[in-house]
Amino acid sequence: MTSVVPCPTFRDPAGSLSFEDDRVVRTIRASGRDSLLEFLASHLCLRLQQRGDLIGTTIDDSSGQLRLFHPRIPVITYPWEWTPSQWLQAAELTLTLCDEALSEGWILKDATPLNILFIGSRPIFVDVLSFERRDPASSVWLAYGQYMRTFLLPLLMNRLLGWPLTLTLFHRDGYEPVELYTALSWPQRLSRAAFWPITLATWLEKRKRPDAPAAQTSSRTKDPELVTHILRSSFANLRKRTRRAMPKDAASNWSEYKNTLTHYTAEQSAQKLAWMKQVLADLRPERVLDIGANTGEYSAVAAASAEVVALERDAASAERLVCMARARNLNIQTIHADLARPTPPAGWENRESTSLLARLEGQSDLVMMLAVIHHLLLMEQIPLESIIALCHKLTRRSLVIEWVPVGDPMYQSLMRKREDLYGYLTDADLLAACEGLFHLVRRRTLGNGRVLMLFEKVDG
Repeated sequence: MTSVVPCPTFRDPAGSLSFEDDRVVRTIRASGRDSLLEFLASHLCLRLQQRGDLIGTTIDDSSGQLRLFHPRIPVITYPWEWTPSQWLQAAELTLTLCDEALSEGWILKDATPLNILFIGSRPIFVDVLSFERRDPASSVWLAYGQYMRTFLLPLLMNRLLGWPLTLTLFHRDGYEPVELYTALSWPQRLSRAAFWPITLATWLEKRKRPDAPAAQTSSRTKDPELVTHILRSSFANLRKRTRRAMPKDAASNWSEYKNTLTHYTAEQSAQKLAWMKQVLADLRPERVLDIGANTGEYSAVAAASAEVVALERDAASAERLVCMARARNLNIQTIHADLARPTPPAGWENRESTSLLARLEGQSDLVMMLAVIHHLLLMEQIPLESIIALCHKLTRRSLVIEWVPVGDPMYQSLMRKREDLYGYLTDADLLAACEGLFHLVRRRTLGNGRVLMLFEKVDG
């Protein structure tokens, strides 16, 4: 199936990217041909691909123009939809590839989170054109500054000032130290975390005269072992600083939801879990989209037999979900985003990165919305008919909804005295909204009044 994808990339002078059905096609310009073929034939490339750290590649040179074919990753995500742990995973993969490439004469010519995608809970490097032969006499990693701007500084500002990582949507090449310096207090500027990458860098930049020539500092040596040692020390230092930039563990009302909920007895929770397991066993979906996944309890259940995309808007909950999936090696791809305010298209002509909904549309056999619809109704004021219409676009086959009745404590706490608008809604209104789009297959009413419903899509 062909899905909506970004426009062909055009920024890399060595090649361009386009999409054909279920594969990615990279067309290589003459300037990048020889180096790329050498890398693709190297033991390093083969090892990274076998390990799953580098995207697989098939070469086609039959037409006289070199083309590479890569497998399509079903749902791509962008750095502004990642949690801090995903940023750290992507950063550490970048540094690991650099470090490993050194001994075989290669290095990465750029260092940006945009070179990384996620398959389940694992990051994978997807830009084979980023590898180039390194100068054995140079101890400078040319992508060092880019790594600082795009990896380290966003994480650091998230920790120090709580700047959401979603803001990187508007900073494609990261943050400049000078612009961050003004946002920090003096204690923060002089802190161990910020002094070297932000404060010192800003002071040195301000001392420069506009007409001053570039500093001529030698970074070349005839000792290749010393060069390798300097570069490896640089990577190790960046890894250490990136880990220190990670925000401290933060909790939220929703990340603690499972531990604090009072509207489910143990028996009712067991009933809900058993019902969902039976639905998954009967449907046997290959791909599941869990909307409002919280910390991933039901994503984990689905991941026992399916590829799962878990969508969660609460930052702390999404972070815990990522850590859980990684610790248990579950096939769960976490997206930190809000269905009511989904990630928009961005980049040149709004076509370099596509919207979240375009990337999710028609990618899942089953969409789960467990205790989500009342949030969209009451907090976002999204009409019920619009919610169901979106579900029809997102799922290929099935939809599970947990309907929360008006009398439920959570419904009452969110209604905020707007009974005249929302106090009349029942599951009959849900069924009416589904007419012509879904038909009800089975339902189960729990002891707390909540209703679990399985729908099948009606193709129009």
